[in-house]
Amino acid sequence: KQSAKRKKTTKELLLPPKMYFHAFSGKAGVLPSLLAACAKGNLDPDSDVYFGFAPAISTFQAPKTPAIMKQIGLHRLLLETDIEDASCAWEDLIRGVEGVADALDLDVNDAAEGMFDNAERFYFGRAV
Repeated sequence: KQSAKRKKTTKELLLPPKMYFHAFSGKAGVLPSLLAACAKGNLDPDSDVYFGFAPAISTFQAPKTPAIMKQIGLHRLLLETDIEDASCAWEDLIRGVEGVADALDLDVNDAAEGMFDNAERFYFGRAV
């Protein structure tokens, strides 16, 4: 039985055309439920859902981060900078690309190219 407060609805869940989890610091176990929720909202978890990581945030260096990056996969990763001094942005991005490459056992150039392609798809809707 459903309570009066939680009536079943036939309305379709409306989500934006793409979903971005900024500064993701969740555990690997939560990933399947996030992707399932996005799929219920008519998002394709493989092409419409992205997760951001920023080297300036302490969770980037957390022991759990490489495992969650592997579970997410390069095709859904976006690199962020959350630094206050823009003069450090380039170094921060390099640290981020190196961290992703290490986590995914990739060449740094392959990691950078993959995240560049993801940004093109997410921000500009470009097929790559």
